[in-house]
Amino acid sequence: MKATAVFALRVVVLTLVLIIVFTIAINVSGMAQAPSPSAQAASTPAAQAQPAASLLGPLLAYTFLVSLVTAWIIQKSRWHGLKLIAALVFTFYGLMTFISQIETIAYLRAKMPPGLIKNLFVMGAVVAVLFVPLAVLIMGKIRGPEQPHAERVLTLKSQAARFGILAALYVVLYYLFGYYVAWQNPDVRLYYSGTTELKSLYQGMRSTVTGTPWMLPFQFGRGLLWVLFAYPVVRMLNTMLNTRRIETAGTIAALFGVWSFALLMPNPLMPTSVAHSHFWETLWCDLLLGAIVGWVLAGDTRSTAPSQPQAMSVGSS
Repeated sequence: MKATAVFALRVVVLTLVLIIVFTIAINVSGMAQAPSPSAQAASTPAAQAQPAASLLGPLLAYTFLVSLVTAWIIQKSRWHGLKLIAALVFTFYGLMTFISQIETIAYLRAKMPPGLIKNLFVMGAVVAVLFVPLAVLIMGKIRGPEQPHAERVLTLKSQAARFGILAALYVVLYYLFGYYVAWQNPDVRLYYSGTTELKSLYQGMRSTVTGTPWMLPFQFGRGLLWVLFAYPVVRMLNTMLNTRRIETAGTIAALFGVWSFALLMPNPLMPTSVAHSHFWETLWCDLLLGAIVGWVLAGDTRSTAPSQPQAMSVGSS
């Protein structure tokens, strides 16, 4: 009970810290001065106050959930100190910023004001570099011995095959959820294609392959990045027994899905209806992808702990 209360208090503290870090990052990156496509429409005080009021609830939910997932990973990690910090900065920046913003460049470059994408990359880096060390410190993992943990050694070919299969799976899930969730909203179709016409999945995929043949390899590359950014977290998690593999799958699912909640915050680049459709699309897609990635990659971990009971049973026979 006491441990649960302490963990909950730390999550609340991390939430406040993350809000402060976001405020710092917005100013350092120049996002506070960055022009938005709706800058003229929001020139009056009343128009400026409306987005500020609508931001508070989604911001609190987003920062709380990110803090919760981060705290859980750090608490379960068998790594400490600089090794833990470096791994989480890599994962945090990759999943929160890099993997989403490269897609923003692909789809929304024409709708973005000059310099905005650079500011977004800088802001994400500032958040990761400031928040992760503070989170590790608050969770009490700055120092400590690494827990014993044996792993099955896989060949480079075997590991590459796993990464490739998971990346291909991401492409399948990406287009299935994209079509059957987001693309069913006529506002989404109008926003991206300029028409509300609903073509079949086959017609849409054929149009993608013929019109933008680089898109499938691009999404396969993003699939590889999802797996790559998850890999350090799977390695650090304290999965002491094979029965805990399900816990790793759940943790990676939460780690992938939590970033979708950013789409509930006011977005100057797309209408609310479009952003909310993308929220449900990415949430369910990323939760499922994360669970599969976590389950597959956790199969590489084996603990040295079971060797002790085995020695005892030999002695007693």
